[in-house]
Amino acid sequence: MGRRKTGSQRAYERLEKDGDKWGLILYSALALTMCRNWNMKKTAVTRLVNTTWDAWKECASTNEKSMIMMCEQETGIEIQNGDGVSWRDVAYLNGEDLGPMTEAQWLYMRQQQIKWVRPNIMACILIGLHRKYGFGFDRCARVYAQIEEIEQEFKSDPKRIRRAAQEEVGVDIYEMLHRQRKNDLESV
Repeated sequence: MGRRKTGSQRAYERLEKDGDKWGLILYSALALTMCRNWNMKKTAVTRLVNTTWDAWKECASTNEKSMIMMCEQETGIEIQNGDGVSWRDVAYLNGEDLGPMTEAQWLYMRQQQIKWVRPNIMACILIGLHRKYGFGFDRCARVYAQIEEIEQEFKSDPKRIRRAAQEEVGVDIYEMLHRQRKNDLESV
């Protein structure tokens, strides 16, 4: 019989699971958006996804900034969570040093981070568009809206949207994201 998981461990696992789900949904929607509306093909979409992964690693390398903070600084777009909360109102998203935290504080932080999974992934996508293809505020805002339209078209169903990206663009976002994660783990 194994050890019982702590609340923080369970919250972290949920955070990872939500990250996988929203990554698959949003990156598949990105692939479809770029193909349908911007005439990008598989190679260009793959390069874009790789650029966003680089931005993700850059952000993960420091506690001084968040992906959402970086997005606003680079594109001018402020992304809020589903409750309409700004990143400025959340200490761990605006680079504040939180100091030593108790188990209860870690658990609370992890539970709150779940609300920010989707916004962080969207911010990463917009940063990639800005860095790779020079998209500014207006074009990033259009892509943001187009991704949301495609997300609604597929009712945020990861399997359906993944299949559509495979059929229409020729990319398997699930495989791409897991290959990136595997490569990162091997390089550590």
